[in-house]
Amino acid sequence: MRISRRTIDEVRQAADVVEAASEFTALRRQGARFVGLCPYPDHQEKTPSFSVSPDLGLYYCFGCQRGGDAIKLVQDLRSTTFAEAVQYLAEKNGLRIEYESSSPEEAERARRAESRRRRIYRALAAAAVYYHKFLTHSRAAEGARRYLAERGISQSTIGEFRLGYAPEGGREAFVRAMRKVRVGEEELGLAGLLSRRGRERFAGRITFPISDRRGRVVGFGARVVGEGMPKYLNTPETEVFNKRNLLYGLPQAAGAMRRERSAVVVEGYTDVLMLHQGGVENVVATLGTAMTEAHLRTLSAHADTIYLLFDPDAAGEKAVERVTAAAARFRLDVRVMKLEEDPADWVLSHPASELSSMLSGAVPVMEYGIRRIAGRYMGADAASRSRALPEVRAMIRGLHDPVLRREAVRIASEALGVPARLLQERSVGDVPVRGYDRPSPDDPHLQAGREVLALMLTRPDLTGPLLRQGVDSPVLPEPFFLRQEDFSDREQAEIFSILGDHAGESLDGVLTDERLRSRMDAVGELASYGERLYPTRESVREAWLRLGVLSCRRRKRETTDYDLKAKLHARARLLERAMRDVPAVP
Repeated sequence: MRISRRTIDEVRQAADVVEAASEFTALRRQGARFVGLCPYPDHQEKTPSFSVSPDLGLYYCFGCQRGGDAIKLVQDLRSTTFAEAVQYLAEKNGLRIEYESSSPEEAERARRAESRRRRIYRALAAAAVYYHKFLTHSRAAEGARRYLAERGISQSTIGEFRLGYAPEGGREAFVRAMRKVRVGEEELGLAGLLSRRGRERFAGRITFPISDRRGRVVGFGARVVGEGMPKYLNTPETEVFNKRNLLYGLPQAAGAMRRERSAVVVEGYTDVLMLHQGGVENVVATLGTAMTEAHLRTLSAHADTIYLLFDPDAAGEKAVERVTAAAARFRLDVRVMKLEEDPADWVLSHPASELSSMLSGAVPVMEYGIRRIAGRYMGADAASRSRALPEVRAMIRGLHDPVLRREAVRIASEALGVPARLLQERSVGDVPVRGYDRPSPDDPHLQAGREVLALMLTRPDLTGPLLRQGVDSPVLPEPFFLRQEDFSDREQAEIFSILGDHAGESLDGVLTDERLRSRMDAVGELASYGERLYPTRESVREAWLRLGVLSCRRRKRETTDYDLKAKLHARARLLERAMRDVPAVP
């Protein structure tokens, strides 16, 4: 089954490479680009060498020499095929996939899968409207409205977060209402709205719609009104719902997170509603799970600092401990703060401004994790305290940054009352890697070819005319054109041939060429290099001629034909003169 080139082009243009990369590593802005630790699992580094260019839509790691666009990044890090990566990004960006040259059976399966997902989204959206209308208008929802009022949740908050109520024993009415908007029982089952036995899953419960980052309803959380177990119930796993990847309240909080560059993470739906209502708008909640790497990746795209505001109970403590290692891997500024009561209760008697000032005293998650381990052995004898060493050492081994590791050793030594040498172990992450600005290849000819290709990728406006018309000069008998054989490296020559077929085209158009798929690492490196060049028409012309000179010299060295040696020598001298012959800028 083959995805059409038009679809690939649309996906490549729509996919935000910064957002795609932020799913796998934490990025920070550095001028016009973003940098971070390399997300490839076999490249453990301590100094960020992973660079992402939003303008070009490309990334490149200067340590492991991998690069490409958002499609290749997803393909590599999710271990998918090219087609699966395109499908993933198309779905995230709301694009419909078109296929070509596929068998009728494969095309039909793809159409059915896409149609099924659309039907699921439609069913969930219709259910959210139905539940919300029932909560706000029906007498049967009086108990649910009273419960929400007692918790202090206002009408405006109910409307903003589209809270609803699924009436008890109202299956038939629910199904009839869905049929009116062309949603059948099959769709309700696929969306997790009906149980396997055909019962309404959330009957008798207040519903909390859960949306993805695009604001589409993907599932529900639901709380029983009155007595009943379980108190809270989530949508089961479906084609569009995975609670380990979702955060409640993300669409409502995204704007505030971007403005404040921080996020507050709590544990409950009501905590989100009450804090948001109180003025803390950059707040989200996990869906009954501990913080996962997927959560951290999602938040890192919006915020620089993440505050964990968990309930003061054992479950909350355990969730904090689990996030320590992941935070260190992503090099996120994750901090922990505890309240004496649940956030939803706390905010009833405290102004939101007080929480904002309290967050400034939040403890870094690494320090919190170490002190929590040490706290278990507080007051114990030396033999008992020694049992804490393996736990702390394991935490320190996960810190590849030498500054963080030294700080962790200091804190642990102080907390446990043991010498720092007992905590210091060489980590696999200590192996040095090449820095961000690694030296260029020693071969001048290879470097000259690299510069020409980088300019062709990033400045088609300057290189297009040279590819079509050549370099003109009074000292040359005819315009000079670069050819494949002018490159000393086979891969460079092949890339030049491909780019030459797209002379003057923008990068988006060039990247749709299927011949470049297997060379995306090289393309990513060339584009990243090209971004650091600030060419003029004259400097591009000079780069063209320089490669021609080096090509002549190489062929002169390699040939045994003395007549050809003389011709190549003369041609090189002419090209050198042309380099000095800088034409006036019109």
